Amino acid sequence: MTIIGVTPFGFTNTFKTYTSPVRNIEYVELNGAIYDELHIREKTDGVDTSNVKDPWQIDTIILAKFMNDLEAGNINNQGVKIDKFAIKRKRINEINPITLGYKDFVNNNQFVYQDFTQPRGEFIYSIVPIGENGLEGQENSITIDVDFAGFHLVDKDTNEVLSFDTFIGSEPTVTQSLNQGRTQIDTFSKYPSFYYTEQNYHSFSLQAVFIPEEWESAGKKYEDILNQFVYSHKPFIIKGGNGSIYVADIHTPSVETPMNAYRERDYMTLTLQCTEVMNYKDYIEL
Repeated sequence: MTIIGVTPFGFTNTFKTYTSPVRNIEYVELNGAIYDELHIREKTDGVDTSNVKDPWQIDTIILAKFMNDLEAGNINNQGVKIDKFAIKRKRINEINPITLGYKDFVNNNQFVYQDFTQPRGEFIYSIVPIGENGLEGQENSITIDVDFAGFHLVDKDTNEVLSFDTFIGSEPTVTQSLNQGRTQIDTFSKYPSFYYTEQNYHSFSLQAVFIPEEWESAGKKYEDILNQFVYSHKPFIIKGGNGSIYVADIHTPSVETPMNAYRERDYMTLTLQCTEVMNYKDYIEL
């Protein structure tokens, strides 16, 4: 059975009308007959309306052959089996997406993928099936608008997030300084000369109040943060609600706590120093 637009055909060549294609099909139900194959394609022109079954095409959405399984994916290489899915992301105005990760294909199984590495803005997320031969199939995409407040420290490898968005009293500010490779040479003239290198990086500090869980203490919370984000000595993503995003080295932590702390008042004010070490886009594509 082949579907063009919303009109089925294939048993006899009686197709005479043309209907616009249906986009974003999410549910298909077959009943009242015996079917041996279902082929759904994106294009509606140049399709063979005879009883001959079309093989996999580049615009195939579903080709279900009902072989006692749910295999009906859209790999455009003669129906090879799906091996895994690629999760991709790009900005609205970008052409080439970046691949965030992969998920193995398990028949009749759902999966959840969370991405905390994105800055503010509109993005297109895509799920792309990949065949056992490595070829990619047709993607399924969704557009989302990312918005948040505060600054957040993100571990790309573990998806751990440390949020700097809580304070007591007056709201702290974040000063992001641009450090340039700049050399001053004193000459015999009235004014000195300056030479600049390619070095350009930001440095800043982040500060926030952290309130431990009921069964924790400020000291335990501080140790956990050190182990996760300081002692590992690897780059972390830092994204801000103002749209800025960096890949930075985290160092020189300091913490303030009340001298006479007791339960429900055992909080700490943590300050971390951050030094930019890499371009964000290059880091994500690693």
